[in-house]
Amino acid sequence: MRNYIVERFASSISEEKWKKHITLESEQKSLILNNKGSEHPLYLSYLCENLRQFGDYSLVTKRLKAYPQTTDELLDVLLNEISATIDNQTLVDAFFKVLIISNVGILESDIVTMLDKFLNKNTDETSRINVDRMTWSTIRRYLKIFLDTTWIDGHHLITFRHSSLLQKLHKRYFDENNSELRSIHGFFAQFYLSFTTIKEYSRRRVPYHYEQAHMIKELIVFLRSLESRAVNQIDRQAYLRNHRCKKQLPVQDSVANQRAYVCNVCATLFKLGPFTMTKNACLLCTTPILTSSLGQNNSLKREARVCMNHGSPGYPRTIKCTICKSLRSRNVGTPTPQIEPVAMNICFHCWMMGGAGTRCCEFETD
Repeated sequence: MRNYIVERFASSISEEKWKKHITLESEQKSLILNNKGSEHPLYLSYLCENLRQFGDYSLVTKRLKAYPQTTDELLDVLLNEISATIDNQTLVDAFFKVLIISNVGILESDIVTMLDKFLNKNTDETSRINVDRMTWSTIRRYLKIFLDTTWIDGHHLITFRHSSLLQKLHKRYFDENNSELRSIHGFFAQFYLSFTTIKEYSRRRVPYHYEQAHMIKELIVFLRSLESRAVNQIDRQAYLRNHRCKKQLPVQDSVANQRAYVCNVCATLFKLGPFTMTKNACLLCTTPILTSSLGQNNSLKREARVCMNHGSPGYPRTIKCTICKSLRSRNVGTPTPQIEPVAMNICFHCWMMGGAGTRCCEFETD
């Protein structure tokens, strides 16, 4: 198999538009095959691609003798060569960082704007770093050996060629630097909300970056907004479930097991539902709950309940709005519909994901 790969590579060199149409010599092929690293296809892939870009053919034999014996060491050599060759190392470092944090790759249509925003997020006009298409084209030519492309939902993304490189660069740039990791995840979330070229795809990536940035309040606000319509229901429920209060509630209605309410102001605005503006959306995932003729015995909904820590100490005479967190008095006697708080429900799926029992419907955001 190794012989076949090397022969294919050697013959492909003659197809390149070099000044001299030549192929690898027998000695050079032997140097590749006798290198222990060539036992691994990934090593051969990096080596052959690096030779293809090597400009001075007269030094190929010397170069082949200098190659290390493992993929990990070869990657170190190639990365160090890039650092020594390229002028704009700051831009290279920024590109590697954002590509690592992206997790699935970066939209090619976004890369120039993203690098521009990332490099200049803390600078003023006098110290601004210029990033344009020409700059990116130059950098990409140098980094070609490390990159690949893929398609997700019909969109073209730039990715790393292999996960081994991703792991090495992650350790190089972010080893024990969790604060910078979270900062860049926060940058991604804001970029996808404000500057992206393909909004529907990017909106689906926002929850991941909010969660990785530990911006849980922003995550919940986003998932309860109209901007999150592109996030599918299963992903929405999974993100919200991860941050729900873990407290299981007693059976009886009491201070320790309070009905969840929304105040009349928030109920009027009702920005919970990205799919609906009715008051029958699930308090957690915002999916509409179809009540129709099923009335109070609707098996598709359950009462939304909160624990004492997330509710009102004066329950049931006072309640805490689950949206604005303000305390509101409940009317005694004949209620006035215009100012009466609205009791909330959760859908059957969120009830099942919560353990199919009475569990607090608030979120731990601290």
